[in-house]
Amino acid sequence: MASFLVWPPEINSALLYTGAGPGPMLAAAAAWDGLAEELQAAASSFSAVTSGLSSEAWQGPAATAMAAAATPYAGWLSTAAAHAQSAAAQAQAAASAFEAAFAATAHPGVIAANRGRLVSLVTSNLFGQNAPAIAAVEAHYEQLWAQDVAAMTGYHAGASAAATQLLSVQAALQGTTAQLGLPNVNLGIGNL
Repeated sequence: MASFLVWPPEINSALLYTGAGPGPMLAAAAAWDGLAEELQAAASSFSAVTSGLSSEAWQGPAATAMAAAATPYAGWLSTAAAHAQSAAAQAQAAASAFEAAFAATAHPGVIAANRGRLVSLVTSNLFGQNAPAIAAVEAHYEQLWAQDVAAMTGYHAGASAAATQLLSVQAALQGTTAQLGLPNVNLGIGNL
């Protein structure tokens, strides 16, 4: 069970309001998006150069062999670009999940005011005259608690869904690496 389900709103709200916010995920999304653009540009450029070489300046069996060797690499670059684009989308989804949770979470000031009002009512309740007001303040506090739990549950679901969509770089490129024809070679993708 996620601990935010049992934490009071003071804790859930404070954690969400004092955390890093969506900034790091948005920065990660931008970085992955930039990498995807660079990889796709490299794939397009590489394909254009090898195609130009084999169709214009270079003819014969060597050109055919070069084209056959280069084609899987262009595919690898395109696959890596698609993986980076997917990672960018998932980082953006995680940031959106945070932003939705932040908007749905009770502000810590509202919770503090509620608790302050409760203390004031309890300390001045000498003859039970504040019982209805105390009950109303406690009911509002329970609503704040439920509001924060619902926001955090949504955040957990959204962030978890984004995380489960991610493949490791190695898994994403596994099929295309074999096409490169380089068995037992460290291409560096397993080092991430």
